[in-house]
Amino acid sequence: MIARPGDLEATCAECHAKPDYCPCNPLRGDPDPVIELELIAGRYTPVDWHAAWIAKPDAVDWLVRPFIEAGTVNALYATPGAGKSLIALEWALKLAREGRTVVYVDEENRLAEDIVDRLQAMGATPGELGKLILYSFAALPPLDTPVGGLHLLALAVIAGAELVVIDTASRMISGGENDSDTWLKLYACTVKPLKARKIAVLRIDHPGKDAERGQRGSSAKNGDVDTVWRLTQIEPGRPFFRMNREKSRSGHGDGDVIQIERKFAPLRHVWTVPDSGPKMTPLGQVCGQLFKLGIPPSAGRDRCRTALATAGIAIRNDLLSDVVKHRKLGCNCPGQVWDSGDSAVARPPTVPASPSLREGDAGQVSGDPSLWPAGSEGEAAS
Repeated sequence: MIARPGDLEATCAECHAKPDYCPCNPLRGDPDPVIELELIAGRYTPVDWHAAWIAKPDAVDWLVRPFIEAGTVNALYATPGAGKSLIALEWALKLAREGRTVVYVDEENRLAEDIVDRLQAMGATPGELGKLILYSFAALPPLDTPVGGLHLLALAVIAGAELVVIDTASRMISGGENDSDTWLKLYACTVKPLKARKIAVLRIDHPGKDAERGQRGSSAKNGDVDTVWRLTQIEPGRPFFRMNREKSRSGHGDGDVIQIERKFAPLRHVWTVPDSGPKMTPLGQVCGQLFKLGIPPSAGRDRCRTALATAGIAIRNDLLSDVVKHRKLGCNCPGQVWDSGDSAVARPPTVPASPSLREGDAGQVSGDPSLWPAGSEGEAAS
């Protein structure tokens, strides 16, 4: 509805201009074009680069490493019965146990027979589910409409959610699944408002007839998400699965193929994550040893060899020559050189060497041993 000229409190829903200067208002006067543009431009706030630099986190904030990053939009799809909802529910339970709120909207699974049964198998009790806000067949308005997006946003904001799970997206739309407009509207009405508030979204879905070609429906589904994961069972009847990352907007994470094993008593999933951190070269190892032994960078071959031999470390002549030369050139280690993949780069000596593989649960995997779960080999705590 167009406001009357002179109504200073109202603005046009289309162009956000005041009514006296609204190009949509046939009753407006002849405004000054400059004033009109200034009023419209004043509705928007540009990025404060200084604040943006300060706000940038020092490390990736994982909700569930390496699958869900805080504030991102994610898709997980698999054939019926593969266990995508089971994994999503386990992730939601993990976050709830950590004190992080999850809003889970489920239009797919029965409450008593499916959801409660699975949570009991995971060892959960009602008393620890306060942060898992689940809506079972809540019949929200379609999420590709403004009212549907507003209702879901209300549930998320009022709960203080860090993650919203939509299970299953194709059951919560009014438009055709094969129409790109449906998914563009879903993003505009539902996903964008959540993402703007740094609320992560996990969208559960099904594949098409040919699972290798991606999610069922329009290819526009992939346009609004930061990551797309496809879950497949490696061998029928066996509890081994593979998670393939088919899209990553940020490139964060520890690999595009994650192996998963389903375990029981309690029900949980365990996955092995390749460590993508830098690996220490032999040159760096020797430099690090000499640094710890207190040998100055100016020391020659004989002094370095003697110090290493005293510590029980044997070294080839050619490697020792490279180490001495590297240290005398004033490397910025001051004691270790790490291989970043393409070239050797300087790293502080406090960075520990990391293993090539580590079995981990829910993102606890790290090249830094101090970040590994105490006494854990990667199984989810239950």
